[in-house]
Amino acid sequence: MNGGAWLSLGGTKVDVLLRDLDLVLHWTAKARQGVYEIDALPGYLAGAPTYSLMAELAVNQAVQGRLPVIGEYPKKLSQTGRRRRLLNAEFSMAHAQMRAERGDVTGTVGQSAKAAVEMAHGLACARRQWVINEKKLLEQTGLQDLHARFTDVPPSPPQLLRWLSGLRTALRRSWP
Repeated sequence: MNGGAWLSLGGTKVDVLLRDLDLVLHWTAKARQGVYEIDALPGYLAGAPTYSLMAELAVNQAVQGRLPVIGEYPKKLSQTGRRRRLLNAEFSMAHAQMRAERGDVTGTVGQSAKAAVEMAHGLACARRQWVINEKKLLEQTGLQDLHARFTDVPPSPPQLLRWLSGLRTALRRSWP
């Protein structure tokens, strides 16, 4: 992001984002090929994918000037995003398992939450659904029931491992 602001226009909250259009077009071209990066960004659990720049072009409105028309979600991005995000979710769950075995509740919950968001990203890719950020991503992909699993996390390793097993089962059931 090259700048922006959080505004209120007539009582409606508006996020104004300033982007370098050449950079947006670069990542849009890459996304069409199924290529993207995931950047660590404050406020994101599973990272900000560079294909979100293409998503912004696809769904947002320009206030001034004209922007390129994106069209449909790229098939190659759907395939690579689905596969990569599933692998990331599985990796995060493996780390959650390791942490649960050690009694690291915070690490277990953190990695598990990351896996849930990665799974939601993967589902969005599989469905060719644009994702701009992680806000309400679980709800947008039908995974809102996972929220309840994070409200009562047990502290001891045996109970934590059972909790994690239940979460893993729920995540696997959600995958098409």
